[in-house]
Amino acid sequence: MIRRIIEIDEQKCNGCGLCASACHEGAIAMVDGKAKLIRDDYCDGLGDCLPTCPTGAIQFVEREALAYDEEAVKKKMAEKAHAFRCPGSRPQMFQPSTHNVTDETEQTVTGTVKSQLRQWPVQIQLAPIQAPYFDGANLLIAADCSAYAYGDFHNKFIKIR
Repeated sequence: MIRRIIEIDEQKCNGCGLCASACHEGAIAMVDGKAKLIRDDYCDGLGDCLPTCPTGAIQFVEREALAYDEEAVKKKMAEKAHAFRCPGSRPQMFQPSTHNVTDETEQTVTGTVKSQLRQWPVQIQLAPIQAPYFDGANLLIAADCSAYAYGDFHNKFIKIR
């Protein structure tokens, strides 16, 4: 059947993967560092992937393609929802230490800085938006390497906030 479907220009694709994340049906996957339409029958033709592409590599075309298979998409999404997830990405909240020794004293004596981490995961793409630690929270967004590059990151930017 001839229908409206997306087409990805591999030359323009920079491999960022934003379109694959935006495709709720799973029609797009990253293959050898480039986005590929892997299933015509998973593409609903609505184009949620188009506005996420920073290079304009995705466009609509009218071409011969398998019909959109809503039941197959629902089945895949259900399987994905029940698939194994890394236990390390499970949302957790930690209580701050109630130790009586001041942080400064402990740092001086042991040379160790206690973590001020209060929740996990810390990468925003891994944290579910419904995580309880987002309720009423102020969100600090920093580059992945900030905490490593700035030795006193927690004390200066996160502690008591």
